[in-house]
Amino acid sequence: MINPLDWDLGNVPPGVAWGGVDEAGRGAWAGPVVAACAVLDGETVHKWGHVLRSVRDSKQLKPERREVLAAELKSVLPAYGIAEVDPLAIDRENILEATLMAMRQAVAHLAIRPRLLLVDGNRGPRTGLPERLVVDGDAVSCAIGAASILAKAHRDALMIGLEEQHPGYGFGQHKGYGTALHRARIQELGVSCVHRISYAPVAALQRVDEDLRDELRRSLDRCVSVAELQAWVLSDLRPAYGRLKLVWVETLRRHYADRLAQLANAEGLAKDPE
Repeated sequence: MINPLDWDLGNVPPGVAWGGVDEAGRGAWAGPVVAACAVLDGETVHKWGHVLRSVRDSKQLKPERREVLAAELKSVLPAYGIAEVDPLAIDRENILEATLMAMRQAVAHLAIRPRLLLVDGNRGPRTGLPERLVVDGDAVSCAIGAASILAKAHRDALMIGLEEQHPGYGFGQHKGYGTALHRARIQELGVSCVHRISYAPVAALQRVDEDLRDELRRSLDRCVSVAELQAWVLSDLRPAYGRLKLVWVETLRRHYADRLAQLANAEGLAKDPE
């Protein structure tokens, strides 16, 4: 089988920088979806080819090796970007759109813009750069494989951190994916604020609270400024998220948008009486 670096060199015009984009966490029940973009160029290949030839699909690497390789890639790549999209946005947009959003953000974070972008999968994120879609690209392309490693290592670290913030769910073990352990912990502890309530297995395990829904509506109505309204998302909505039906959240979002428009208009008039 051809080495992924050789595949890239045979499919990218000589003398140009190219990038690879991939995601991690698309199928998980909890936590963000993470995307990464890794940039390569001829000079980097010449100098660090021995590192790049060890790049594989992140799923083929043991966690310890993946973490080491991610650190090496960060030190040798001319540029890379990593972005996260959280469960609230995943539930609002759907996981495909959230994934494409994360990919666009990862590319936007690059210090060097590649001339060509290799994208894992069959849907392009519409970054404004020339994109080539590569199905199973994380196993075929070095740049996509490098992005896969960066995204997976970053997300694993995030999930270990979430285990500390939300102990008992086993996030450090299953990384938010739908394992038997994860299901059992949700049944025991309830759905947390970092779960994706638009996912049917999670929604089926929810213990929802109608009183909490009504209190959130009242606390939203009590906000008297745009700043208070924005703080409400962090202080009130996010902690309650796992105990709300998705339809309730969508209703609250619409009311939030209406209230935001009212308050922004009132504050604008106060600042500019003309």
